[in-house]
Amino acid sequence: MLRVRGTTYHFRRIVPPALRAALNRREIWVSLKTSYQNEARKRASLLHARTTELFSQTHLALLEPDALSRLEGVRVSLRDLQSVNLPSSAQETGSLPVSALVPKPLTVKKATKPAKATPLMLSGALKRFVLDNPHASADTKKATQRAIDLFLQAFGDAPVSIIGGEKAGAFRDLLFSLPASLGKRKSSLTLEEEA
Repeated sequence: MLRVRGTTYHFRRIVPPALRAALNRREIWVSLKTSYQNEARKRASLLHARTTELFSQTHLALLEPDALSRLEGVRVSLRDLQSVNLPSSAQETGSLPVSALVPKPLTVKKATKPAKATPLMLSGALKRFVLDNPHASADTKKATQRAIDLFLQAFGDAPVSIIGGEKAGAFRDLLFSLPASLGKRKSSLTLEEEA
C-alpha cells in the first residue's frame, strides 16, 4: 500500500482483475506528497477508502444497462484521486471527507494469543533429532552425544535459537585445544571439575 520513491511516499493499490478492463488500469499509483510516514499513512488510508468506494461503484455500474456513461464518471474520479490525499482540499471545497462516505467496518474480536512456547534447548534438540531418530546410526548418536556433552560442559544448556557463530567458533577453538585422546578417556573438563 505505501511505497517510497526517493524521499516521497506513494499510495499503490492493485485494481481487482474483474474491474481492470472497465477502468483501463491494473494498479493505482498516487503521490502522497510527504516524506513523513505517519502523515503518509493517514493520506493512504483516505485513498484506500476512496478506491474501495470507486471499486464498489464500478461493480454496480457494470450491472446496469447504461454502464458506459457511469464508468466514465468513475474513471474521472480515479484521475481526481490526487486531490483526495490533501487534507485541505476537502475543507476548501466544502465536501464531506471520504471517511464520512464509507461505512465504519464492524469490529472483530481478536483471538487471544496462545502462550509462548518454551524455546528448544540444545539438550532437547539432541534427544529429539538424533537420539530418538530411528534412522540415525549408533555411531552418529554416540558421536553427536559426545560433542553435545562437551558443549554443555563448556557453555551450559542454551536455547538453540541463540547459539550462533560466536559460540560455535568458541566451541571449535575449545575442541582444537583438547587432547586427541579425549574420546578414549574422561574429558579434561570433567577431570578439572573433580580436582
